[in-house]
Amino acid sequence: MTSSKAIRVIFVLVATAVIAFSEGDQETRNLPVPTHADAAVILAKHTGLFDRYVTSEATLTECVAFLNKYGIYFGLMEVVNGKEFTLNDCARVMGQIELVFSGEAEYIAGKVKLPNNIASWEEFCTMSQVNYVEGHKAIVQAMVFAQQLGE
Repeated sequence: MTSSKAIRVIFVLVATAVIAFSEGDQETRNLPVPTHADAAVILAKHTGLFDRYVTSEATLTECVAFLNKYGIYFGLMEVVNGKEFTLNDCARVMGQIELVFSGEAEYIAGKVKLPNNIASWEEFCTMSQVNYVEGHKAIVQAMVFAQQLGE
C-alpha cells in the first residue's frame, strides 16, 4: 500500500470510528475548535501514523518536537497561544506527512516545503488525493470523542 493510500485509510478509519461513537447531527452540535496543540497530539499519538514512535504518555512538547523533527511543522507560538488549526493548516500538515512518507520531501529551514509549481498545500493535497478536509473532520471528531470520555 502506498503512503498516500495508507494516510487516507487511517484517517477514514479514525473518522468512521469516532463518528460512530458521537451523537446527533453535526450541524446542531456545538463542535470544538481544534488548536495546533490538539492537532499535534492527535496526529502524533492517535491516528496510527506515528504511535509506533510516540508513546501514549508523550507530552504536547514531545509530540510537537517529534513532528517538527521530520519537517511536519508546528510553530511554537501557534501551539502555545492556542491558535485555531484551520483547514489550511490541516492541508499543510497532511501534505507534509504525505511527502515525508513518500520519500519525496524537500526541506527548507527544517520544514517540508511545498513542491515547486504548486500554488498551495490545498492544491497539492487535491492533486495527490490527500483528503485534508476529512482529516480535519477526523481531528474535530477525535476531540468530540475525547470530550465524551471526559478527557
